[in-house]
Amino acid sequence: MSVARTEKAAVVAEVREKFAASNSVIVTEYRGLSVGALANLRRALRPLGAEYKVYKNTLVKIAARDGEMAAIDGMDGGPVAIAFVNGEVSAVAKALRDFAKENTALKLMGAVVDGKAVDAK
Repeated sequence: MSVARTEKAAVVAEVREKFAASNSVIVTEYRGLSVGALANLRRALRPLGAEYKVYKNTLVKIAARDGEMAAIDGMDGGPVAIAFVNGEVSAVAKALRDFAKENTALKLMGAVVDGKAVDAK
């Protein structure tokens, strides 16, 4: 197996583990945010029981296939980041909404809560 293929398989396994450990996920588009702004967002979400990570869309789709988070398919459309929630999903959603008000580059794409897709509205 090539090195690149091994690395991709490791990322898919990591995403599957995060899906399994999370009760919900929230998908956002982060295009246009600075590294500092993303760091501030991660810092704000961590105490709420959420981890905010950027992954390649195709690897996320492979990881989500046939699992509880399969509903995430179709929530991409650009570079996306996922908030893996292990706490109260509404608190994380509010924090993301508030951050998006101040940083218009962040766009909420949707979420998967209890295995069901929820649109951004």
